[in-house]
Amino acid sequence: MEDYLERIYVAQQEKGVVRVKDISKLMNVRMPSVNNAISMLKKHDLVSQEPYGYIELTDEGKALAMKILNRHDILTEFFGLLGVSPDIAEKDACSVEHVISEETFQKLYAHVKKIRA
Repeated sequence: MEDYLERIYVAQQEKGVVRVKDISKLMNVRMPSVNNAISMLKKHDLVSQEPYGYIELTDEGKALAMKILNRHDILTEFFGLLGVSPDIAEKDACSVEHVISEETFQKLYAHVKKIRA
């Protein structure tokens, strides 16, 4: 579900409006899969959508999507600092962002900030 939130957020920033077919293309999944995910996100009040209409993040959904995207960006940057190729760093960040503990992420983030300085 986090991947969907992240993709919806990015698509909204780029296009302004997002439909199920947009998410389907971006994530390379079938539209019924997107519809199922959107239904689950609606149940958690993370998105809203009128029938067959645009998908919009709620304030809570937007905040969570931004947090996920920030984790992704920090992890990608960290892996790049380690010398990992950009493609692999991006792929690994996608995997790790969903399982890393908050404590570990905060320590990693503090380390990245020190390196930046």
